[in-house]
Amino acid sequence: MRVLMVWTVLCWMLVMASGLLWDRRYTQVLLLVLAVVAVATRTVTLTEWTGLARLLILGLSPWLLVSYREAAERLKDELHAQEAQQTTKLQDATRFSEEIQKANQDAEAHIAAITDLYRVTKETVRALHVKELFDASLTIAPRLLSAGGLRLMDWSGDKPQLLRARRRMDGRMTVVGEGDAHSAGEPAKLLEVEEAIMRQVVSLGQPASAAVRELASVAPTGISRMAWAPLWREQKAVGALVADELPEQQLKTLSIVANQLSLQLSRIQLFQQVEALAVTDALTGLFVRNYFMERARDEIARCQRLNMPSTVLMIDLDRFKEKNDTYGHLVGDVVLRDVARLLQRNLREIDLIARYGGEEFILLLTESSAEQAEPIAQRLKQLVEAHPIRAYDELLTQTISMGMASFPNDGRTLDELVEHADQALYAAKRSGRNQVVRWIPTSST
Repeated sequence: MRVLMVWTVLCWMLVMASGLLWDRRYTQVLLLVLAVVAVATRTVTLTEWTGLARLLILGLSPWLLVSYREAAERLKDELHAQEAQQTTKLQDATRFSEEIQKANQDAEAHIAAITDLYRVTKETVRALHVKELFDASLTIAPRLLSAGGLRLMDWSGDKPQLLRARRRMDGRMTVVGEGDAHSAGEPAKLLEVEEAIMRQVVSLGQPASAAVRELASVAPTGISRMAWAPLWREQKAVGALVADELPEQQLKTLSIVANQLSLQLSRIQLFQQVEALAVTDALTGLFVRNYFMERARDEIARCQRLNMPSTVLMIDLDRFKEKNDTYGHLVGDVVLRDVARLLQRNLREIDLIARYGGEEFILLLTESSAEQAEPIAQRLKQLVEAHPIRAYDELLTQTISMGMASFPNDGRTLDELVEHADQALYAAKRSGRNQVVRWIPTSST
């Protein structure tokens, strides 16, 4: 009897364990087995209420454990679901925060770009010439670009312009090699790497960067990498802004600066065109008289400060009225234009030439004494005399007469020099034309 009681207790413990660990179905089967064993072993007596109570307790206790375990599992599942939901919300919030942060960074970058654009505009808007534009850009560029140097290349005109600047130890940039960029009448001399960049800009028209060794066989000293952005005029790449040793992440900033410089270059070109209309003669392309006199006065004042000479030449086309009367004014215009271009081509850039009126021209040979100017005048006279002029169906020749007066010996002011050179010119014409006469006090008598 005691053994059966032990087996009944063991069965009950097994049922309790199934309630904690196993599925509800196993507990139901084990409860049925426990009830049969309990009745069969007479551990409980069904005829007595106490037996029924024991059987009920034996059956309900595992069942309650099953219910508690299932409730605990449901609670655990709900907690896991809530945890997963909170994790998802946290991930969504983190992602949203990152998106907000990125949007703020983009907005800051956009504001910075607008600020950069404003700074470049503010510094460059007053420039009226390419050199002034480059100088103005150097005041703001070091704050925007970490480049070791800058180059402005403009090949849109008859004479390509090249300006270079290098960063100093104090962080500022200064123009270097101006004398190498373009001298009197000579085009800019590009380095091999600069020519390669020019070809890249013309063919691709995109901001880019490259190692110098990929662009040229000979690299500039101390430069391993260069970046560039095109300069545009009327949707055509006409130049480039080049930066030495520029960090890759600043290429967009370089492009912003280049775009603003492009706008300013277009404005400068328009200004120069308007200025040219105001100061140049429509027929010959030479300066008009008033502009020449203004420039020449400044030059004479400079020579006076530096104790340097200068010479004024008055030029008249010999028997030009006869050509007009014989061949007509259209032919006369061709003669005037050809002689003007011939004279201009054979002068230095520092010299001034203008149409003085009618068939007269005036020249200022800067920093030239009478002794230095006379061979120049003789050469110009010979060039004109030897130059055939094709005017419509006519093939003509032309000679010129010239009068000279030099500062300071022949006059201390521009008005005196012009008056004395004019007197010498008339002396040349009275002496037979096609000659150069230097002013002397008796040349007008």
